[in-house]
Amino acid sequence: MSRMAIFFLVVITLGLTILLALLGLATLRSNLLGWFLLVSGLIYFFGIVIVYWVRRIRFWGPRAGGEMLKEERNDWSFWLIVVGMIAAFYLPPIEYLFFAAVLPRLVWMQVIGLFLIFFGSVLFVWARRVLGNFYSGHVSVVEGQQLVQSGPYRFIRHPAYAGYLLMALGLAVGYSSLAGLAAILFVLLPSVIYRIRVEDKLLAEHFGAQFKAYTARTRRLLPGVW
Repeated sequence: MSRMAIFFLVVITLGLTILLALLGLATLRSNLLGWFLLVSGLIYFFGIVIVYWVRRIRFWGPRAGGEMLKEERNDWSFWLIVVGMIAAFYLPPIEYLFFAAVLPRLVWMQVIGLFLIFFGSVLFVWARRVLGNFYSGHVSVVEGQQLVQSGPYRFIRHPAYAGYLLMALGLAVGYSSLAGLAAILFVLLPSVIYRIRVEDKLLAEHFGAQFKAYTARTRRLLPGVW
């Protein structure tokens, strides 16, 4: 991973997590999703501080160690995902706070948003736990890496990204945000699709016939569809 990407993860992200928490604090009195933003922002802030600045763990790489065999060289998929996530996670509360409502702001929409966020979070955490030490924020393949096909990976090949999309959709619905929906459709989803193609290419090159057989019985994001 490039130095610029690492600097973003360990420095710039700290400011973004604080902003996320502040947006949650500003909206929690009138919107249930404010609690999610507040808690998430604080968890990520202290998580980065403890993991990198205190324990000095390079969390953007796989903890399994081993020689790097294949990797994405230009980090394009990383930066596209960053832009997509910022747009999808920050525009809904900003629109809610500073702009007149376009979509109706109803309590039942907040409840639906919370359910989507809950299921997306569960899917994301499940995928992370199943990957274990092979999880990496950088698209790469290391020596000794296994092709994980258990847990949520039995049904789709990229459950963590599906979790991200569900959380983003939950924020857009819960904050009644037209900008959030547009960000998912035109920014986040295309960036996720691009990153999936990059990952699948590396995995196909490394695992060969095993990955081909895996792709024959699974879909990328949505079971039975794509």
